[in-house]
Amino acid sequence: MNITSIPTLHPCTGCGGCAAVCPKEAITMAFDEQGFYKPILHPSKCIDCSICTQVCYKYSNIETYDLNSHKEVQLLACQAKDENILKSTTSGGVGYLLAKALFNKGYQCIGSVYDTIINQAKHICASTETDINSFKGSKYIQSMTFPAFKEMLDKKGQKNVLFGTPCQIYAIGKYLEKKKRRKDFLLVDLYCHGCPSSQIWQKYIQEIKELIGKPKFDNVEFRSKIKGWGNFYIIVIVINGIQAFISNRKKDEFYQLFFSNLMLNDACRDCALRSSLEYTDIRLGDFWGRCYDTETRGMSGVTLVTKEGKKAFEIIKNEVTIHKHDFSDFLPYQSWGITYQVNEKTRHHLFEMLKTGRPLKEMQKYYFSQQPFKQKIKRHLKDITYLLPPQYINKVKKLYHQI
Repeated sequence: MNITSIPTLHPCTGCGGCAAVCPKEAITMAFDEQGFYKPILHPSKCIDCSICTQVCYKYSNIETYDLNSHKEVQLLACQAKDENILKSTTSGGVGYLLAKALFNKGYQCIGSVYDTIINQAKHICASTETDINSFKGSKYIQSMTFPAFKEMLDKKGQKNVLFGTPCQIYAIGKYLEKKKRRKDFLLVDLYCHGCPSSQIWQKYIQEIKELIGKPKFDNVEFRSKIKGWGNFYIIVIVINGIQAFISNRKKDEFYQLFFSNLMLNDACRDCALRSSLEYTDIRLGDFWGRCYDTETRGMSGVTLVTKEGKKAFEIIKNEVTIHKHDFSDFLPYQSWGITYQVNEKTRHHLFEMLKTGRPLKEMQKYYFSQQPFKQKIKRHLKDITYLLPPQYINKVKKLYHQI
């Protein structure tokens, strides 16, 4: 079998599932020319077993997920009762509480951490509670899943909980079903917006290092609550917890380019997996929208999909506040069912600017210049709003959602 000759239905997500399940390690993962992880096939090692294509989203026809026909799925808004946990997590703290509780019950926990040596996100199999603490916080960049996924799958005879994006969870879930090991895994994915090019992040980090005169960071908080939940501030921390850099939300080049959707992975544009719950036990995200616009501490949207997911949530339910909701309160503020419309000319020019080392501010300026008039007006109104104190910003959001 020649996998290059098989017609694909979707672009490659770079989830790393193919590399993890290959029995001969004939697939490795590396960045492509635009800064996205992609698999590399080594033909001399390939035995044409086709396991990689059987778990790959590229070759899969994902059916439309109708929530009306899945009445058993529950949506909750949850918030950790422990203020320290709430302050140190990105959203409402549910992901951390779940990982910690299951780890203490003997589960192998696999999640994403930020590696300050290479300034990239990567998945690890946690061996200590310190590792679990490293799972805290969103990482708005693509995570290298190999070799952690390989290590995870090679360990048999124990319970596991895996945290990842929908595409990562899909690949592993398909493999587990094939090997009849699905019951040994709790799969937890995320309400995902998409993954931006790692080259943007590396350029961003380089510019911060030059600004603060430091060659290395101790930690990065991708979405600090220093100005309240939902305000998207990046904080860079150096030795002894010193905050060496705090981004300005309305001027942050990384977030502006990320949320432009112009520099996302091609697979993220019309991803069917982010609009399906067919392959997960629990899906977590921020409970954005009108219901919690004035909440400044963080609120998790928790979707309990399967019996196994509900059983796992029972373990931590006394540690969180719980509010039941209809999906109409939540999905309009997520990327569910959305296809990102991308101007190819603008996208190409931005990547060319990145390739030639142009400053991110210059890239941001170019992006702004290409925005339609209505989008420019909306951006300027947001800029004015973000000059207000956090509590007033949230009130403006609430007023906007009521109009």
